[in-house]
Amino acid sequence: MNPLKSLEPEERERYDYLRLVFEEDFEQTHLAFHVSGILVYELLNLLAACAYLFEEFGFPESEDSRLLRYAVTGTIAEYLEGE
Repeated sequence: MNPLKSLEPEERERYDYLRLVFEEDFEQTHLAFHVSGILVYELLNLLAACAYLFEEFGFPESEDSRLLRYAVTGTIAEYLEGE
């Protein structure tokens, strides 16, 4: 079963945003996760870790916010340090 099919439309928008930020700002890790087959799993974990940011910033209206992107990037970096 594809875990992405169970996402609500709002969650899917957030997932897509995270995927883009992860791919652009953490290119090597993105590639390593993709090759090892854990990319979707890790992005779903990040979706949970960043949920409060999306709420706080009012996503998707804030999709172009630099502050949101910085906050998401910081959360991703913290998450990866904990790996």
